[in-house]
Amino acid sequence: MNASSGLIHDSVFKRVLLLYGLFMLLSNGAYVLAYYFLPEGFLRGSPVQTTARVAATGTFWSQMALTFLINLGLLLVFSVCLNLFQVRGFPVGYLWPIVTAVQSGVVAGTNSFLLSDLTKVNVRDGMALSLSIGGLEFFAYILVVASTVSIVVYQFSSWTQLRPTKLKNIRDIRLSRAEVLCLIAGIALLFVAAYRETVLSAGL
Repeated sequence: MNASSGLIHDSVFKRVLLLYGLFMLLSNGAYVLAYYFLPEGFLRGSPVQTTARVAATGTFWSQMALTFLINLGLLLVFSVCLNLFQVRGFPVGYLWPIVTAVQSGVVAGTNSFLLSDLTKVNVRDGMALSLSIGGLEFFAYILVVASTVSIVVYQFSSWTQLRPTKLKNIRDIRLSRAEVLCLIAGIALLFVAAYRETVLSAGL
């Protein structure tokens, strides 16, 4: 696969669906494995939750703003910037939601949440919390990653290649109207997720 085929020329909606399907497959698989083979609270207090602990301070609005900005910053660094690179047509930015999918499955499977305890929540309420916070957050990641695949500037022919081939200049990057809409939608959902997470943290 090269830079002129495959993922980069798929429609943005197809990219979103494929990446979301992969995310759910990995997340659910990690959940089941973690539930049966890892101890409860396995990731509680680990570096994985550092950003959540930092955001959970201050007033309601400052906490919400900090949560949103941290998530947005991580998204820009670990997905959009990584999408400047491809390896044999594979967008490196896809690694971020893939890693996040496994992490989310392990966190849920081991009940390692910072702000809640699944043993004290019924299934119906737990699913609502999951979908309205984590679900929105992860879908926002996928929308932003999928909408910025075409910004690729450097192409590697293999994962071991040290010097990439430059495909275009950064100033030549253009997004289609559909990609821009998906990008805006992703950022908006990230904001809504930050609000919901802050409401949960504040107990409102």
